[in-house]
Amino acid sequence: MNQLELENAAVTLINRRGKAVMEKTRQKLLNTKYDNGILDLALKHYAKVNLPLVLPLFPALTSLSYEAAKGNHFVKDETESFAVAMALIAFSADIHDDIIDQSTVKYAKKTIYGKYGSNIAILTGDALLVQGHSLLYQACESLSSIQRQAISISLPKANFELSFAEALETRLRKKSVIKPDEYFEIMRLRGVFAELQCRIGGIIGQADSEMLDFLIRFGRFVGMSGTIKDEFNDLLDVSELKHRLKFECPPLPMIYALQDEKVKSTITSFVEQADYSNAATKKIAKLVLDSEAVCCLKHKLNEQAAEELKQLSTLKGNRVEPDAFLLCNGLSFFET
Repeated sequence: MNQLELENAAVTLINRRGKAVMEKTRQKLLNTKYDNGILDLALKHYAKVNLPLVLPLFPALTSLSYEAAKGNHFVKDETESFAVAMALIAFSADIHDDIIDQSTVKYAKKTIYGKYGSNIAILTGDALLVQGHSLLYQACESLSSIQRQAISISLPKANFELSFAEALETRLRKKSVIKPDEYFEIMRLRGVFAELQCRIGGIIGQADSEMLDFLIRFGRFVGMSGTIKDEFNDLLDVSELKHRLKFECPPLPMIYALQDEKVKSTITSFVEQADYSNAATKKIAKLVLDSEAVCCLKHKLNEQAAEELKQLSTLKGNRVEPDAFLLCNGLSFFET
């Protein structure tokens, strides 16, 4: 399969495994009353406008990891209540992230921050965070004390790591020159929530230590790869690129390309002229993607992907092996 076919196949897989949970989460938001006022309106906006555009990767990973852990003992997926809770916690982080990034629009739709402002966005994110933790606590009541403790330790660690990634990026925005390795570390850190989904799926499925270690590594790689793909996509999106250059760090491939003085001169001129027409943006994107530094980055990513594919031998004979291969390939395939 070519790159586009691999990506489309991965998206189909993610929807098959996670869409039902995402719809259940959406209905929970629509049916929950918080204040009978603007907070409810903000949550309804998120449920109706923003959430349908979110790819259900996290619940898909929880489901896949649980099934991998159960192996031949798998009968039915018992992760739904956990996945709904974790989805709400992830949505909370996304809403708070929009405030930090001053993202008023995503996928051509207004965010809660864009429609209601920062104060309501903060409160909405907080409400989802509390509700998510409450539902997770309820779901964990069906688990053993060892499983409950493993999850209770894992969640705050993941939240702290994600917060550290945001803090690190905020600090880098103030620097005139960003080192590629510094920003690449943010990509790795942001893979923590995907890792957490796999960890929780494995814990619920009572994975042995070898399987759990594999699922944790697999989740981190999938999360990091998805984040990196978003960085490449932002380079090709006119409105997103404009926003990134104004309020955030440049996309990852542009940071790498800026190491070349000749390329840097052209990009600097592009930014100074603020010519974000389709033609100008496509020209810059091609220049960035064809640069030697980005070609080396793609080679590095391909090497990492090849190493992760080797690790999938852990799943040999497991019923989820084909799905894991497809997901890994679909999110990690980069043309050189």
